[in-house]
Amino acid sequence: MDAYCVRNFDLTKAIEHIVAGYMTLKNRTALEEIRNHRRKLLNETRLLSGGPLRFDRIAAEIQEEIELVDTALEKLAARPGPN
Repeated sequence: MDAYCVRNFDLTKAIEHIVAGYMTLKNRTALEEIRNHRRKLLNETRLLSGGPLRFDRIAAEIQEEIELVDTALEKLAARPGPN
């Protein structure tokens, strides 16, 4: 496993912990901000990918993080009581 994968894995785990914390706090706004930031990063990554550098792995990781946050938001919306 190369250094990129190790760092990338750690970032994904960090996002998972952050999302879990916001789920516990029922902080929909913070989750939406994370999702919006990741979407912005994904769009910027796609814009850069037309050059000599490849950002496929980074874009895939960001997309996975967006899906993680989307899942958390769906679960939060499905919970009974105030959100």
